[in-house]
Amino acid sequence: MQLAQTFRRLARAPGFTLTTVLTLAVGIGATTAIFSVVNGVLLQPLPYPDSDRLVELRQRSVNTGNNWLPISPPIYFTYRDHNETLESIVLWTRGTANITGSAEPEEVPTIRTTFELLPTLGVVPDLGRGFDANDDAVGSPKTVVLSHAYWQRRFGGAGDAVGRTLVVDGAPHEIIGVLPRDFRFERDTADILLPMQLNRATAFVGPLGERGLARLRAGVTTAEANADLERLYSVMLATFPSMPGMNPEVFRNLRLAPDVVTLKDAVVGDLGDVLWILLGTIGILLLVACANVANLLLVRTEGRSRELAVRAALGASRVRLGGGLLLESALLALVGGVLGLALATIVLPSLLGLAAAELPDVLEIAVDPTVIVFALATSIGAGLLFGALPALKHVAAGGAKTPVAGRAHTEGRDRRHAQRVLVVGQVALALVLLVAAGLMIRSFQELRNIDPGFVDPEEVQTVAITVPQGSVPEFARVIQMLSDMQDRLAEIPGVEDVGFVSRLPLELGPSGGFFLEDRPGAEGVAPPQSEFRYTSPNLFETLGTPLVAGRTFDWADHRGTARRIIVSENLARREWGTPERALGKRLRMTPAEPWGEIVGVVGDVRNELLEAPAPTAVYMTLAEPLAQFIARSVRFAIRSERVGTAAFMLDIQRAIWSVDPTLPLANVQTLGDIYDRSMARTSLTLVLLGITAAMALLLGLLGIYSVISYMLAQRTREMGIRMALGARDASLRRLLLGHVVALVAVGVAVGLVGAAGLTQLMKSLLFGVTALDPVTYVTVCAMLVVTALVAGYLPARRVTRIDPMRALREE
Repeated sequence: MQLAQTFRRLARAPGFTLTTVLTLAVGIGATTAIFSVVNGVLLQPLPYPDSDRLVELRQRSVNTGNNWLPISPPIYFTYRDHNETLESIVLWTRGTANITGSAEPEEVPTIRTTFELLPTLGVVPDLGRGFDANDDAVGSPKTVVLSHAYWQRRFGGAGDAVGRTLVVDGAPHEIIGVLPRDFRFERDTADILLPMQLNRATAFVGPLGERGLARLRAGVTTAEANADLERLYSVMLATFPSMPGMNPEVFRNLRLAPDVVTLKDAVVGDLGDVLWILLGTIGILLLVACANVANLLLVRTEGRSRELAVRAALGASRVRLGGGLLLESALLALVGGVLGLALATIVLPSLLGLAAAELPDVLEIAVDPTVIVFALATSIGAGLLFGALPALKHVAAGGAKTPVAGRAHTEGRDRRHAQRVLVVGQVALALVLLVAAGLMIRSFQELRNIDPGFVDPEEVQTVAITVPQGSVPEFARVIQMLSDMQDRLAEIPGVEDVGFVSRLPLELGPSGGFFLEDRPGAEGVAPPQSEFRYTSPNLFETLGTPLVAGRTFDWADHRGTARRIIVSENLARREWGTPERALGKRLRMTPAEPWGEIVGVVGDVRNELLEAPAPTAVYMTLAEPLAQFIARSVRFAIRSERVGTAAFMLDIQRAIWSVDPTLPLANVQTLGDIYDRSMARTSLTLVLLGITAAMALLLGLLGIYSVISYMLAQRTREMGIRMALGARDASLRRLLLGHVVALVAVGVAVGLVGAAGLTQLMKSLLFGVTALDPVTYVTVCAMLVVTALVAGYLPARRVTRIDPMRALREE
């Protein structure tokens, strides 16, 4: 009976009901959408059996302070043969491969792995089988496992695909299996898996470039695994030889130590910091919405004072009256929660698309039962939160004693006080969110002001080309093919410059220690690490990277026997004081190599993230010994005003295929796309915080407007008397706005304290600005005060323009 009466009361006030439900739907929907991401990323386990036992094998260098180093084949073999804490261990690495044959050539992402990968993860192929030890043995027939998506795309989901041949990098591979549809691994998907086929006889201590994965034995902790594996470094050094030309003491002096972390922590990384902050800010938005609704309920319940008094006079207890008010709040909250859940379901795909670059593919994010329970609990909590205040104020505090009649009755001081507290809270919460969004805007501006080492990235088209060894075994021919491609691309109408590089700017590249001829180090001491890249002539001119001293490469440097090297400005200044003094100096990576002469110094280039300092860099030619292993895959950079047009891409494809029609164009993107992606996390946080802050500001201003309107409406008689006695409109508006200013000032003061606390948690997300940036705080406070005054001015203007006699008659 009481439930039916509550429904009828809400139906008789459609404006109030609709406003309340929509306000709650926005707050609960936004909170639920962000929680679904937090749940999928941070709370749910990875989609593998006993995933808590899966770990990533990393290393850290005690001497250099590098806390994230990959492993290597000698480490894999040593761990596999001698560990006492790992149930299984995998070595793997990402890459690409050219697929040729009956269809158009294409480059696909790959995972090269030892045979233990799928058993370690607990994954069974849908069709065929996975790799076994025979597939992974050196010299065994070549095999391949397809992802479900690639099987569908390339073979149309044909059941007889297993057993067919796929030409990978010019060599036929037998398809032995197809992975499950829902198989995901790490941050990105791969189209095919290939066996690594490690040769133990050529495993040298020194290079570190592969990833490690393992499954812990039951009951073993990561700390126990680290202790177990640390003792095996001496075993590895005694078992495997050092890389030719490298002093074994160099490796020993790195003082490597194992760093075993759970696979979930490795996949998520520092994304958790961003998500918890976003969830907290969305929670603040929900509090603003609840404060808004509580104000509406206070006003509505005040209007029902006579009804409550009549019911009390007829014998209704305070508990019954309070229960009725809470039931009304609960119904509003549940309806708002249902609509909010529907809103979250609709918004989530767009949110995931916005955050695609930051969310690992292996994580499953959806509106699942956990999210539904969270939405229900949030709705109930919100209902209790905003419903309790009106119930206590109008019932427990004597609402049942309200007079039945009396047109001159005005609300009590305690009720006005409650509404003012809610207004202050809304202003404070809105200010906290606005400050957070303002700091992200300032960080974004600072990132945009950084010199990345190149200019006008939107005018640089990039494409990846890989010349596989199976197709072209002679590297001298590869060099000629790349030179011919560069010439063909330069002939395309509208092309200003063209060059290629083994890794583009803002793409993490390999690094190594370089010995300097005039800086002989202590015997066995590892030299400082620098990133290195292989570049073509005209590469720096294409990117717009300034030449600081000397010259850049020409093709004679690539084909000659004399080794030529270009270094970054920060490396030259660190070692020789000025770029000019670096010219003519010589360096090399190992004592077994001949010295390379520095012929040029170029500007610093950001090679990972914009917020990370530009690393010292060494640029080399294709004449380097290691180039034949690394530089078969290069990125062409083509500067032109035609970038972004379909005709231009067709011209690029024809130019490449005029040299070799079997080579696919991969990673087709502009340098601007790479630049934007480097700021993806900052952009994502900025957008979400900006939307949240804007919504909080809107809800807060609506709350201020509605409460001030109601509070001023209660003073209509007072205003009529003042005007009848000769008070001017302007003086009355100043009087009324003074109350608004007082409330807003208190809210700003409280909000500043809250913002100072929240922004301390955001330090890891900020760049070039402090958590207490005065420009942001002053700007936000000024904006909030001005908009709040506008929200208060409109009802004040309306009250002071009323006819005095009419005001007195109405009261």
